[in-house]
Amino acid sequence: MSEFVIRQATADDRGHIIRLMANVYSGDGAARYDWLYRDNPHGSALTWLAIESDSTEAVGCTSIFPRRVRVAERERLGSIGGDCYIEPRVRRRGLATQLHVASFAGMREAGIEFMYGPPTPNNLGALVKAGSHLVTSYRRWVRPLTSHGVYQAAFSRVPTKFGARLAGLPILMLDHLTKGDAHGFTVSEIFEFGDEFDALFATAAATHPVACVRDRAYLAWRYRSGRQTALAVRRDGELVGFFTIEKSGNEAAIMDIFSPNDPRLIDALLRLLIDYATQWGCARLELCMTEGCAVARRLLRHGFIARDERGFQVAVADQDAQAALLRAPSSWHLTEADQDLETVFVQAVAGYSER
Repeated sequence: MSEFVIRQATADDRGHIIRLMANVYSGDGAARYDWLYRDNPHGSALTWLAIESDSTEAVGCTSIFPRRVRVAERERLGSIGGDCYIEPRVRRRGLATQLHVASFAGMREAGIEFMYGPPTPNNLGALVKAGSHLVTSYRRWVRPLTSHGVYQAAFSRVPTKFGARLAGLPILMLDHLTKGDAHGFTVSEIFEFGDEFDALFATAAATHPVACVRDRAYLAWRYRSGRQTALAVRRDGELVGFFTIEKSGNEAAIMDIFSPNDPRLIDALLRLLIDYATQWGCARLELCMTEGCAVARRLLRHGFIARDERGFQVAVADQDAQAALLRAPSSWHLTEADQDLETVFVQAVAGYSER
C-alpha cells in the first residue's frame, strides 16, 4: 500500500483544510475558508489532500480557486492556484508535485481550462515538474513618498545607474521630475460597485491581452471586508479606472489598479495614487504586479523602484488554441486583487509565508 493517498477534498474535509492553513495564515481560518473556498462568485474552490495511509491524517493540500478571465476578448474559466502546504515531517517526498499533477487533471475535468499564479520558489519547482510553464516575473515595486533617507531604504541593492541617480535625489526633486499630468481627472471613494464597473471592465478588457474579470459581483466580494479603500477615477464624470489601496502604519500598498491600456490614462492614475497616499500620511507606497504589463511599463517614470520578484507560471494544455497567448510574458495584467489573499499586508504565521 502506498504511504500516501492523493484525493480530492469534499465538504466534509473543511476542518482538515482549515487546520493545515493555520500553519500558514493567522487569523480566523473558518471565515477565510467560507469567503475564499465557498463564496467566490466565480465558483467554489477545488482542493486536493495528501492523506497519510497509516495515520489517515491529512498532511498536505493544494487548491484551485476559479477565476473568470478575458483572453483576447473571449471569456474563459481559469483559476488561481494557492494554499499549497506540506507538513514539515513529510516534505521532500514529492507530495507537492503529486498534488499539482492531480489538481491539473481534476480542474480540467471540472471545466477549468488553465491555472496561473506567482508561487513561492519551492512551489514553483513542483508546479513546473507537474507540467506548468514559467511565463514571466511577478515583481514588487516601491515608491518612497517622504524623504531621501526613506528613498534609499527602498533598495535592497541599486540595480542600475539610473536607479542610483534616483536614489540620490531629494524627494521634492523626485516628485518634480516624475510629475504626471492628472488634469481633468477626479478621485472619489467607492461605497458600492454599480453597473458602471461592468461597463468599464468590458471596455478596458478589450485593450489587454489577458485580464481577470473585474465585474461588480467580483469587486463586491473581493472588497466586502473594508480593509482596502476603493477609489474611482473619472474624467468629465465618466468612470475611466479605479484603484484600491490599503494602509498599515505609514506604509500603503496598492491591491489593484485597472483602466484601459492608454498610457496617458495610466500615468494619470499613478499620479493620483501617489498624491492620495502622500496626503494619507504615508512614507512609502508599494505595488506588486506582473512584469511587462501596460501599468508595469509606466512605473519607472513615476519613481517606482523594482525590488524582489517571483516567477509567474501558467498551466495550460499544449493543444489549447490560446496557449501561446496565455504563455506570452507581456500578456497578463495581474495584481494582488487577482489572488487568494484578503489583505495585502498579510499576517503570516511566524517563520512561514506562502508569498
